[in-house]
Amino acid sequence: MRAMSQLVLGVGLGLALCSCVASSEAKREPLCGGFSGAKADDPWVVAAADFAVKAQAKALCTPGKPVALALVKVLNAQQQVVAGMNVDLILQVKLDGKVKEARARVWRKLDGSHELATWTWAGAK
Repeated sequence: MRAMSQLVLGVGLGLALCSCVASSEAKREPLCGGFSGAKADDPWVVAAADFAVKAQAKALCTPGKPVALALVKVLNAQQQVVAGMNVDLILQVKLDGKVKEARARVWRKLDGSHELATWTWAGAK
């Protein structure tokens, strides 16, 4: 029952967003289903960034070799309404003492939990 209500809520949010489809390319308004800007210092963006860094640090760890990965700053954030919210982040992080940039996408689910969808290092191909 709860899953059904979350699905209905997600569809409703999606339909509400679709009502604001851009009427003119010149205005550059967000398109339904597309990404739009988010404030890098919003608490929910920072929470998504913190989650991404912790999840990636865990993924990089190997037995006997801990990885020091820390968030320095959220450089850019974009949001996309889905069944929850996708947050596309450009992050400045410190990896074993060296400052690097990374791009991460975090899915913030309807129940408030997070999942790291992608992580790529800047300059990686």
